Amino acid sequence: MAFLEAAEFGHGDFILLEDVTEAAFMDNLKLRFSKDRIYTNIGETVVSVNPYKSLAIYSDEVVEEYRGRAMFERPPHLFSLADSAYQAMWRRSKDSCVVISGESGAGKTEASKIVMRYISKVTNSAHQAEVERVKNLLIQSNPLLEAFG
Repeated sequence: MAFLEAAEFGHGDFILLEDVTEAAFMDNLKLRFSKDRIYTNIGETVVSVNPYKSLAIYSDEVVEEYRGRAMFERPPHLFSLADSAYQAMWRRSKDSCVVISGESGAGKTEASKIVMRYISKVTNSAHQAEVERVKNLLIQSNPLLEAFG
């Protein structure tokens, strides 16, 4: 069953919009942003709006709220996407990928760090070194990735 936020926060999943128009999409996004709800789902896709400020939504306590939960059991968050990819990777015993895209300054690097931070928190200690290695490679490769847009 999908997690439903209070109506004051708009729809947490754009699939639930009654009026599927660009105006309704933008109105919902603006409403959520005004309430510091920077994440909104479109099914299994997470739309993120850079708040250009710090929000207290990345603590260890919040990690635990999303750990091992189905994507729609909690409000939209990068943690839910990261956990879904992580769980799929372990179930299938295959690599998993999270695509993060956006314009320059949209917060792609920060989103990547948030996903990696989540994965490092939920990974058992035997795999921590590999997670840290991948995280450091990602951060070091950022200037090159930014050069390609």
